[in-house]
Amino acid sequence: MKKRIFLAFLFLVVNARVGLSAYPEKNLHGYIMWGAGGAMDNVARAISPIAEEYLNKKIILQNRTGATGAVATTFVANQRADGYSILYGAENPNLYKVTGLSKIDYDQFDPVLLMMANVGVVLVGQESPYQSYEDFIDAALSGKSIKMGSTGPGGLPFVANTMIEKIHGIKSFNKVRFDGEGPCITALMGGHIDAVVVGLLAGESFIKSGSLKGLAVISSKRLPSVESVPAVTEFYDDYRNYLPWGAFFGAFVRKGTPEDRVKILRDAFEKAYEDPRFDELAKNMGGVKLGLTGEEAERYIEQNKSVSAWLLYDAGGAKFSPSDFGIKRLE
Repeated sequence: MKKRIFLAFLFLVVNARVGLSAYPEKNLHGYIMWGAGGAMDNVARAISPIAEEYLNKKIILQNRTGATGAVATTFVANQRADGYSILYGAENPNLYKVTGLSKIDYDQFDPVLLMMANVGVVLVGQESPYQSYEDFIDAALSGKSIKMGSTGPGGLPFVANTMIEKIHGIKSFNKVRFDGEGPCITALMGGHIDAVVVGLLAGESFIKSGSLKGLAVISSKRLPSVESVPAVTEFYDDYRNYLPWGAFFGAFVRKGTPEDRVKILRDAFEKAYEDPRFDELAKNMGGVKLGLTGEEAERYIEQNKSVSAWLLYDAGGAKFSPSDFGIKRLE
């Protein structure tokens, strides 16, 4: 009797190990929080087919949009933590709690890989009187009313505007709201606003074509895709306390997913990330490759959350204080 029980137990253990080692046994599903044709969609659809080659299974992609990405985030958070549901997300969940949009953010997820960042760039028109970033800041400090493009609280232009105001003690820009970075750029080219901070993915082609002028990238170093545009820290070192900061694109699974499955996914995505085909996409898009995973990725996300949440709160754009959720203010 004892021998039969022991053999049955051994059978279960062996089969459990076989089941885990066989992952993935079926196709996976990837849920993209933003719509078709956008930066997040392009990144997800570029890296996934390459990762499939190492997983030997398909990743069936679906755009599940709505509520600034909260629809997809909530959906994946409610799936089984088995490694078969992947969230393709940007930085937006970092503000869900302080804006009251959702109680679910990246605290409920493990990063598989942060693939790319979208760094902010300060743009002005070619006929602008501001020949450098210092000229622009000096004008703002002199009390001149500068019309800055914005996409509303939580968007990259709004948070960047608030960062600039806080660092330099600028009372307030005259923020003019538009429905996206594209309309902001159109308004800038038409002379309806004086400047705008957008993600480099939106602004790079206009800089390269000479349609617009980049005064500074919100980064601690110059970026290869727009080498002629200075890093903001070349003018003012105080920005270093807030960097790195900007939009980012990553793949995530629910916390509680077995670690060996997370490792299999990370290995596949890291190999895809190093593939020349993904390099070409990053180069063409103008994004900054990150390649962060594990604790390094978590630290990057926490840095971004701290900067964005507190800047938004200080600007009066948040419903709740970041301290209510244990989000530390960077000193």
